[in-house]
Amino acid sequence: MGAADSISLVVAVVLFIKEAPDRRKQFHYQAWSTIDAAHDVKVSYARILALQDLNKDGVSLKGLDAPSAELVDINLSHANLSKANLMESDFTNANLSYANLDNANLSQIKLSGANLSYAKLGFSRLNQANLSSANLSGANLICADLSHTNLSGADLRDTSLSGANFEGAYLTGANLKNAKVSDSELSNAFLEGAIMPNGSRYKSSLSDR
Repeated sequence: MGAADSISLVVAVVLFIKEAPDRRKQFHYQAWSTIDAAHDVKVSYARILALQDLNKDGVSLKGLDAPSAELVDINLSHANLSKANLMESDFTNANLSYANLDNANLSQIKLSGANLSYAKLGFSRLNQANLSSANLSGANLICADLSHTNLSGADLRDTSLSGANFEGAYLTGANLKNAKVSDSELSNAFLEGAIMPNGSRYKSSLSDR
């Protein structure tokens, strides 16, 4: 390679490196445009890819407004979704481990089979949500609204649940071993067959009849 070609190559590499941030910004803009265009659209595979790509780049998804969206199997591990509006969305089998969902509106959301291990869900609204067989081990659900929520078969080991509203919640067959929650806080939930924080299996007095 001649001297001129070598210099041209060096210049091209330098320009490529300098333009990288602008290309990244353009990519993020296009991803957000895709997400915005899919608002009120139930099924959008482009939206799923855009959300995953933004999260992979460490872009905050705080305040995301995507009610009734179908996001089955999406991978948003470690995502910042605090204060997001995801009510009635479908996150079945999604990966939301270590995600921040504090103060999010998750009312009537579908999260059955989802991985929410070590997720932050403090003060979130999960009323009437479906979390059956979900993995919530090590998650923080302090003061979350879990009224009439389906948590049957859910893994709630080592979960922080102090102050949560369990009015009419279904915890049948759930594993609550070492969960931070009192028996009185669980008194309004359906607990048949659940493993309690102390490791014992719940059995109602009606079961003895």
